[in-house]
Amino acid sequence: MKRFQVFALLGLSLAACGGGAGADSNLDTSNRDPRCVAACPATMPQYAGVGAVCDTQSRGECLDLCEARIAGLPTLCQSCLLENACFGPDGCFGSQTGGSCDQTSCTLQSEFGTCTYRTDDQAAKLACMQKVDPRRDVACTPSFQPTTKCSSVCP
Repeated sequence: MKRFQVFALLGLSLAACGGGAGADSNLDTSNRDPRCVAACPATMPQYAGVGAVCDTQSRGECLDLCEARIAGLPTLCQSCLLENACFGPDGCFGSQTGGSCDQTSCTLQSEFGTCTYRTDDQAAKLACMQKVDPRRDVACTPSFQPTTKCSSVCP
């Protein structure tokens, strides 16, 4: 039996902690620094009804923190301070949904429950994912690299 952690199952990755307008579609980002908008993305899980989404308040706080972090600094310093920024419902380490698969079926498990589906049944896979990782708004916290990493380019 081939076993593996199903961390990427939901299509969430560090490179794309977000990707669409979700719960914060009322948040106006038009006057925000575009680098901060990119560092604090709106989140939208890959599958309907599946996965955590950062709430509007969290995204607004991320944008505020980001802009305060780079305010008045030289461009090179600003860019350095935003490198490796992370903001998403799964933090910087990915989803906590785990599971295993063999040739014919997969079992997923999380704090919300456990379910099994046949590997060739996409509808059952989606229903299982909705059970073990239901869609919900959550508070998210941004992570920025330490300022000491930018001491060579920041005043």
